[in-house]
Amino acid sequence: MALSYDFNHKGDFEMKVTTFFGLEEVLAKELQQLGGRNIEAFKRGVSVVGDMGFLYKANLCLHTALKVIIPITKFQADNEQELYNNIKLIEWEKFISNSDTLMVESVVNSDMFSHSLFVSQKVKDGIVDRFRDKTGARPDVDLIHPSFKLYVHIFKNEVSLNLDSSGDPLYKRGYRSDINEAPMKEVLAAGLVKLSGWEKHLLLIDGMCGAGTIAIEAALWANNIPPGYYRDQFGFMRWQNFDEELYQTIFDSSVSKIKEDKVEIIANDIDAHTIKKTKINTQNAKVEDVVSCTNQSFFDLKPTRQGGVVILNPPYGERLPVDEIEKLYKEIGDKLKKDFQNFNAWIITSRPEAIKSVGLRPSRKIQIYNGALECRFLKYELYGGSKKAKNNPDTMKKF
Repeated sequence: MALSYDFNHKGDFEMKVTTFFGLEEVLAKELQQLGGRNIEAFKRGVSVVGDMGFLYKANLCLHTALKVIIPITKFQADNEQELYNNIKLIEWEKFISNSDTLMVESVVNSDMFSHSLFVSQKVKDGIVDRFRDKTGARPDVDLIHPSFKLYVHIFKNEVSLNLDSSGDPLYKRGYRSDINEAPMKEVLAAGLVKLSGWEKHLLLIDGMCGAGTIAIEAALWANNIPPGYYRDQFGFMRWQNFDEELYQTIFDSSVSKIKEDKVEIIANDIDAHTIKKTKINTQNAKVEDVVSCTNQSFFDLKPTRQGGVVILNPPYGERLPVDEIEKLYKEIGDKLKKDFQNFNAWIITSRPEAIKSVGLRPSRKIQIYNGALECRFLKYELYGGSKKAKNNPDTMKKF
């Protein structure tokens, strides 16, 4: 059976980098800037070609990636026995040894295979039985920190095997020691900052900051801090072919590019306990000199500069009555019109029925998901002066 990748290969190979729906183009641009080749976006991910050093760099430096996956091989199987037989034919000894641990995770969309857990069990059996037959011993299963995590995807009778190089999802940066009840994933927060078009010479306000994730991710990007800087483990570090010297070279090179530019970012929240968490997170991320934490209602907040970007993640209030949500969004719109002239305002919301209550026409709508919630990320361009000035290119002032 032909393998598209094995650990003895020293050259380039294909990787599939996953992300949230709506961030594919942002991730593709990041991969291009890192030096990836043959970049192609697909739903919730981007494929790219690079070598082992690029794989290390992608895990360490990508802001909007969830996982870096390596396709191993594909084959057809019409039943469980064929699946098992094909798995057992693969030379797994090129990847792992008896002393390694493994984990198998499956996604099944097929009439021939009804249960993903059963598929995972069959794949695991095929791997360990090959080792038992050849060596008399077998690798153990580890569901927490396996040295080898295999993803199996079955569509109809097409079986794809993919190797996880990341370990824990890459949104687990390591700087959030305490989070609120409904935290936004770091990868999504980084994506929102990039989608907003914010540039680091502009003021950025995270007006309802919660754990402060949007503000912190903006600070990482502005100061060129690798998102993986705070982690001490990636999946590839447990592989037999892990090149510690190469990784250290890439890590040192990435850290040497960290900047200390003057950037103004405000993380604000009305809840005093929440803002204490934000302050701890900014300290853990070593960006407390960049992110200013304020504790007040957004409706009392006055921007310190004329112009910039404000990003709002209002309480989703899935159980709140529609009239309360509409009232909140109307107040947000009124506040933006009053105090945020010459700003670009962005609101992420899962409540489409409340959008009209803002009382402003969004100039851009981006479909995105926050966990399982389908959301819209809405841009509002707030102009200073009269509508006449707005329509006159010579007097129009915007960012």
